[in-house]
Amino acid sequence: MTRLRFACLVAPVTIVLALLAGAAPAEAHDSTDGSTVVTIDDRRLIVGASVAFAELGYVDVSGDGLIDDVELAAQEAEVAVGLVSTVRERVDLTVDGEHVEIIGAGVAAPSDVDADDDGASPYVMLAIASGPHDGDVTDVELGWGFDGPSTSVVLSHPDGTVAGRLSDDGSVSFSLDGWSSAMSFFGLGIEHIRFGPDHLLFLLVLTLAVAGTTVSAATTRRTIELVTAFTIGHAISLGLAYFELISIPAWVVEPAISLSIVVAAALAMRGRASDARPWIAGLVGLVHGLGFASSLGGLGVATSQRITALAAFNLGIDIAQTVVVLLVIGVLWLCNRLFANRTVWVRSSVAGAAAMFGIAWTVARLAAIPV
Repeated sequence: MTRLRFACLVAPVTIVLALLAGAAPAEAHDSTDGSTVVTIDDRRLIVGASVAFAELGYVDVSGDGLIDDVELAAQEAEVAVGLVSTVRERVDLTVDGEHVEIIGAGVAAPSDVDADDDGASPYVMLAIASGPHDGDVTDVELGWGFDGPSTSVVLSHPDGTVAGRLSDDGSVSFSLDGWSSAMSFFGLGIEHIRFGPDHLLFLLVLTLAVAGTTVSAATTRRTIELVTAFTIGHAISLGLAYFELISIPAWVVEPAISLSIVVAAALAMRGRASDARPWIAGLVGLVHGLGFASSLGGLGVATSQRITALAAFNLGIDIAQTVVVLLVIGVLWLCNRLFANRTVWVRSSVAGAAAMFGIAWTVARLAAIPV
């Protein structure tokens, strides 16, 4: 029993550290800006991707770490000579188990990912064309050996769009049936919660604020009400932002998200569950939804598939965050049973740690605001 009690005390802090492991203060989300897009077009595969310019043989003449249109044009002819060979060494395309040869490659312009005000970027837009395949396609596999701003990959084909992510070995496989398309965006929504520690941390401290040190039917119901309001809020703003009905810069949204963690942590430390109103949680959800939209917005999903992608992505987010809340409630319930509800310091410690991370993220994100 002593070991169980010790584990119960350590568990909340461990959860916080696990959520934050490897997260950069200024950018806590997984990025889909600059996703690689594979298109099945007229019996060919066309690949478009943002690639680090140095990997294609371009040189940063100005020394600023970026490449602009002038530098690109000056080196284009020299790089073009060996470009297809370079691409063949690092990219592999397979259709239904059969290798498809790469027959063409070109660089269009500096990528708009991380570009400065003059359009200079650390990446260039690479286009790749394969030779013809046999026609009907069931499965596609991509092996990718270039560095880029994102590991997200989207396959666009006449009947739909499928989202995926490069594995550690730089490969991704796609199935082209409709179920795979919906499930891929569902999985992307789960990943966005899993690899979005600021959203996870907000859910954690929100649950602590409501449940306090006593898990009961009343506090559980109260938690469900607030999380539901939060879900409705982010679903609304996610849809509006995704369909470009509203547009708020990331440098406004990101600090607001981290500030929401600080506010929720303060409520948890004060133990004032009554201060956490559903309408407040809904407003916070609106802000978080704008952050969720950035994950889908960079994927270049075909217009005909946008509603399916949005619904599946949103469902993945909702299920993932529900699991997080239930886990937190379960840990709190266990601690309360073992310590007869004397776990105030656990709640305060976890909320205090969350507040410090929230403040650090806010400061870092405010410092990164373009001027």
